[in-house]
Amino acid sequence: MSMSRETRHTSSLTRTGFSASMRRMLKRLFSCLLLVLMLFITNGCNQENPDSKVIRIGGFPNVTHVQALVARNMSRHGEGWFERYLPGYSIEWYTYNAGPTAMEALFGRTADLTYVGPSPALNAYAVSAGREVRLLAGAVNGGAALMVAPDSGVREAADFKGRSIATPQLGNTQDVSCRAWLTRQGLVCTLEGGGDCRVAPTPNSMQLQLMKQGDIAACWTVEPWVSTLEKLAGARILVQEPDVVTTVLVGRVGWLKNHPQEAAIIIRAHRELTQWIIDNPEAAQARVVEELTQLTQAPMEPELVRSAWARLNLTDTIDLPGLEQFVKDAQEAGLLDRVPPLDGMLYKQDK
Repeated sequence: MSMSRETRHTSSLTRTGFSASMRRMLKRLFSCLLLVLMLFITNGCNQENPDSKVIRIGGFPNVTHVQALVARNMSRHGEGWFERYLPGYSIEWYTYNAGPTAMEALFGRTADLTYVGPSPALNAYAVSAGREVRLLAGAVNGGAALMVAPDSGVREAADFKGRSIATPQLGNTQDVSCRAWLTRQGLVCTLEGGGDCRVAPTPNSMQLQLMKQGDIAACWTVEPWVSTLEKLAGARILVQEPDVVTTVLVGRVGWLKNHPQEAAIIIRAHRELTQWIIDNPEAAQARVVEELTQLTQAPMEPELVRSAWARLNLTDTIDLPGLEQFVKDAQEAGLLDRVPPLDGMLYKQDK
């Protein structure tokens, strides 16, 4: 008896370790993060330099990290946004493809601030018992969606029974959103790969090919991949949550304590940059297109960025109730354990 394409894909995921014992894999990941944190704390590596005039900021090559992309492009052209607020300081930009990597950079003191999804930030806050990560500002809500393949036959949640849904990474923001939505629809999807349907952590760059091949029925992903799947695979949106937190700006406590004035200025600059982007969408989009092309070494079509733009809700506001709901969703999915009170995660300059 021949296997279906989705069954073959699931077997492949099992061989590569994606679908087998996901809970243990996630716990090992968090343990590694904690180990990195403890090593740097106990060994004193990369000691804080309160006199440093270099600020290291991270971001992802996603349209939902628009503030990072625009500011980095301005720095590339010698027109740095944050630099103009902090004369005498230089900004070093770093690119991460996954939230855990960005959090490791904070723990390892190789980055000071980063734009990141809420799930990795909350995980890092929990792993460090609330000691190492602070939330400075909101950045983007929305910009993510559940995309279904045109020939999948999926019209509602019940149609996912026995099917595979791709998410960018186990425990990332879209992965949590996907699992929470499936649970609310009455579907069971376990971390070990059993249940009514399968959630298959798959890099964004692989999702288009897998959907075209019929190996997955859907993807819960983020822009510009939403627009890419829509245009190049004929995928359609089944679920969109425009108010869900997608990107936030966080910092590590050590840097914030040593640079409270700089932190306050960064927050103000981020807020005013967000407003500039809202007021100047065409100029901002042009910078995003150029920066994504530079970072990915592949042409980014302006049409895809324009399409993605319509799904973004830019903000500098911290949505604390939204984050609290996100914690509940992650805990119900078995992706997050005990978390210190979230009000302690909010950066307060007097602390």
